[in-house]
Amino acid sequence: MTLTADASLMEWLTHLESIHPVGIDMGLDRVQAVYQRLNLDWSGVTVITVAGTNGKGTTCAFIEAAAIQCGYEVGVYSSPHINTYNERVRINQQLLDDTAHTQAFAAIEAARGNISLTYFEFGTLAGLWLLHQQALDVAVLEVGLGGRLDAINVVDPDIAVITSIGLDHQAFLGDTRALIAQEKAGIMRAGKPVIIGEPEPPHTLREAVVSYAADAQWVGQDFAYHIEHNLFHFKMGSTQLSLPLPHIPFPNAATAMAVVHQLAWPVSASQWAYCAAHTRLNGRLTVLTEHAFGSEAPVIMLDAAHNIQASEYLATHIAHLAPRRVFAVCGIMQDKDWAGVCAPLVPLVSHWYPCDVQIERAAKGSDIAACLVNSLAISKTQVTAVNTPYEGVVNAIKTATNQDLVLIFGSFFTLSDFYAQLPSA
Repeated sequence: MTLTADASLMEWLTHLESIHPVGIDMGLDRVQAVYQRLNLDWSGVTVITVAGTNGKGTTCAFIEAAAIQCGYEVGVYSSPHINTYNERVRINQQLLDDTAHTQAFAAIEAARGNISLTYFEFGTLAGLWLLHQQALDVAVLEVGLGGRLDAINVVDPDIAVITSIGLDHQAFLGDTRALIAQEKAGIMRAGKPVIIGEPEPPHTLREAVVSYAADAQWVGQDFAYHIEHNLFHFKMGSTQLSLPLPHIPFPNAATAMAVVHQLAWPVSASQWAYCAAHTRLNGRLTVLTEHAFGSEAPVIMLDAAHNIQASEYLATHIAHLAPRRVFAVCGIMQDKDWAGVCAPLVPLVSHWYPCDVQIERAAKGSDIAACLVNSLAISKTQVTAVNTPYEGVVNAIKTATNQDLVLIFGSFFTLSDFYAQLPSA
């Protein structure tokens, strides 16, 4: 099948899904070969590569906001998307249209020849091609999986970022934090700075800094933050700032600020305050402000937490909000630790609505329900399996009041399904 730039975005995405026998194929040889043919020159662009188990997207968004405050032209490549594929590339916080993406796909198709690429590898190269077409000052690149063998790692960063180290994707990255840290560390470059936001780094991460000869700045050692009097306090070197509480996870805001401090960007205290007040990322602690459920409906929060570390932070955040009750709608992929992802939220949740998600990789809601009852000792009367995330929310709202919280979590795919069924407000 031969496609041109005139083909629709959906036709191209279907094509991308068909050209490689497996969805994830770790290794850089194939993508490196195509990347070299593209001849992309990043001189004059500050390249920031962000890896980590959790926190990558919000860290990228905070760096992006700071760059815009400085007047820089900034592009971001991230994944996955929630509502539309176009979300994967942003230029100055704006999405590109379908035509831009299909042109990028056509460029990669022409360059790859007979080299087979996965969906992610093809899309990543297209994203890099799109960023290269812009007159950028800054390119922020979010790693998809791991670091060392991720397609993003074909680009040499000027500064690397590791947000966190947790257990996820163990089948590809290793089954311990020590092994996973080694994979994340693969984005480091000799003589280049790396900002590390993981507060409990495995020994392998410290060893990797030495072996890569990188210039590491560590949270708790070289930069720090704390919350006091309902303010976010950040310190690095001689810089001390007190800001409104950010709308993204606090560790990620601090890590992003350390990146900007390292780069010596001229961000004033008032500009940082603006970033804290306005930076949000859909799918991370997202509260719906406009929806069709009415003004008396409970607060509806969406979070893509899909591993233990992410759900622990989510539970801490919700506990701080102190809703009267929590109703949890959860859809989780088959290969995840269902009990581990749900366990941190058990003390907070009054009723569970495990749901089906319309993707082959997803676990059945009925199976998650059985896990909640059998593995986490939740009463059957507190668990109702449903067909869709939206159905779960509708059921929750029958009981919940405006003093309660309805939480939708477990996967980006779960959030995408909910949005697809959500009527306009």
